[in-house]
Amino acid sequence: MRSTTSSSRRRAALVAATAIAVVTVGSGAAFGVSAANAATDTAPASTSAPATTAPAATAQAATTPAASTALAFTEPSTKADPLALSATVGTPFSHTFHTTGGNGTVGYAIQDAPSSAWTVNVETGVLSATPTTAGTFDFEVVALSGGEQVTEYVRVTVAPSPLSFTEPSTKAQPLALTATAGTTFTHTFRAVGGSGSLAYAIQDAPSSAFTVNVSTGVLTSTETTAGTYDFEVVALRGKTTATEYVRLTVRPAAPIGLITFVGHGTPGSTAYEVGPSGTITAFTGTGKDLGTVSSIPAKQNGTLVVSGIAVDRFGNSTEPQTTGQPLATLTSSVASDRIVPDTAKHVVRITFPHASQHRLTVSQDGVSTSFTVAVQPLATTAVATSATGTGATLAYTGADERTPIAWGAGLLAAGATLLGFRLRRRRI
Repeated sequence: MRSTTSSSRRRAALVAATAIAVVTVGSGAAFGVSAANAATDTAPASTSAPATTAPAATAQAATTPAASTALAFTEPSTKADPLALSATVGTPFSHTFHTTGGNGTVGYAIQDAPSSAWTVNVETGVLSATPTTAGTFDFEVVALSGGEQVTEYVRVTVAPSPLSFTEPSTKAQPLALTATAGTTFTHTFRAVGGSGSLAYAIQDAPSSAFTVNVSTGVLTSTETTAGTYDFEVVALRGKTTATEYVRLTVRPAAPIGLITFVGHGTPGSTAYEVGPSGTITAFTGTGKDLGTVSSIPAKQNGTLVVSGIAVDRFGNSTEPQTTGQPLATLTSSVASDRIVPDTAKHVVRITFPHASQHRLTVSQDGVSTSFTVAVQPLATTAVATSATGTGATLAYTGADERTPIAWGAGLLAAGATLLGFRLRRRRI
């Protein structure tokens, strides 16, 4: 009876010690003392069996390592069903691979990389690249830990970069280009990105003088009218388009002479345009062409109002049309002529005390134009005075001699208005 009871108590102590050891191994705690205490509490009447059984079980449990889990990627894939990623040509790309399990440090590597641009950081598992070619690329990323190796099958689809011009522009900030009137101008536009054949076209062309080569993107302008022109160049590739906003400033060519306008200063009176070559054309006060004349008529002691501006061979003004621009210089072949500049009205007045042929020259911007004024003498018998003797009206001309140069407003209404009209007609 005694021996049976003693044997049962020893078996109970062994089971209890093993159970305690398993629990403490799983929790990472030391377990030798706990197992011994458990055996003592279970069989207090025994003095020999627990002393040899519990320590043996404890020693064996302490030498058993914790079981490791299998190494695996957190994003499952197979060769038939690879991990799908996407990138864009020219845009930096990265993706971080993660693993679980393993036995110790994990290292990463790439296999069958599409090019040397694709790399994987051995420690962090970060895949990086700046793709240069569009397409679909299959490769593997491998993770290694201890003696284990697992493979992530990867498929990266690289899309073409968006179609765009190499010279950025917006409607508010167009690409600024500069040309010269009458000189052939070219500029090559280049678009990148997209896929498929590339073609170029011009939109809102200011005139037929502007063209764009459909294949090369070369803009050509032979415009002869100075001014500022806004338009667009469009690139087309596949179903995508890109727009380049362009502002082309056409500057005047070199000046060759002046366009000069001459008037008597009386509203509605005949005005004259003198071309750069000296050809004189007469116009009514409303701008109707009356044909060419050999000289401009004037009366002795009469006044003409003159306004001139330098132009190129296409009639473009070579002086900026701004307030305060310098007046053209007027000279006469007759020294007695009185020349008075009026900067406020931007004209020059010339009065002819002597009757004869007067050769006038208008100069500006390094060029000049000359023309003839035929000054006719006054009829000495045609002068009439008022009864009071205070009038000073010339019967021949009908002009008040007390205000011979008060006709500036008349030129502005006739000749100067004509100047503005004809210069605007030469511009956009």
